[in-house]
Amino acid sequence: MNTITHTNPNGKTVLVSVGENVTVCKNVTIGSYSTIGSYSTIGENANIGEDSYIGRNATIGWNVTIAKNPYIGRNSNIGDGSTIGKNVTISKNVTIGSYSYIGKNATIGENASIGKNASIGKNATIDRDATIDRNTTIGKNANIGENATIDRDTTIGENATIDRDTTIGPDA
Repeated sequence: MNTITHTNPNGKTVLVSVGENVTVCKNVTIGSYSTIGSYSTIGENANIGEDSYIGRNATIGWNVTIAKNPYIGRNSNIGDGSTIGKNVTISKNVTIGSYSYIGKNATIGENASIGKNASIGKNATIDRDATIDRNTTIGKNANIGENATIDRDTTIGENATIDRDTTIGPDA
């Protein structure tokens, strides 16, 4: 890792730790003390909050907003136009579809897949290998178990717990 200075579109210069072969497209804002792992790509017009950690080989799409202090694991992909809240943990090998929302303090487990236009409430936990399909809403404080599938156009309420290996939704 090398510590470099990055000048944001507003002219503010910040210190960022950057691995090798990182691609940062135009009009990207990066917060102070952030780390971007080797071979990662940050899309055009992205806004990365301070103290962010973006792992090796991660892809952050165009127009993505990431709040302060997230952890985004290696090989993860955040789709265009998505919003990631403060203190979110996204484990390795996670895919988040375009225009999705992940609320503050949410945790997304290893190998999970979140579809396009999904909304994950604050403090929600999506366990490893879970699949949340497109246009789905997961309420705050909900817990989705390992290898669970929540089909398209489904709403899971606040504080709900969905057991592992369960499928819920119109295609179940």
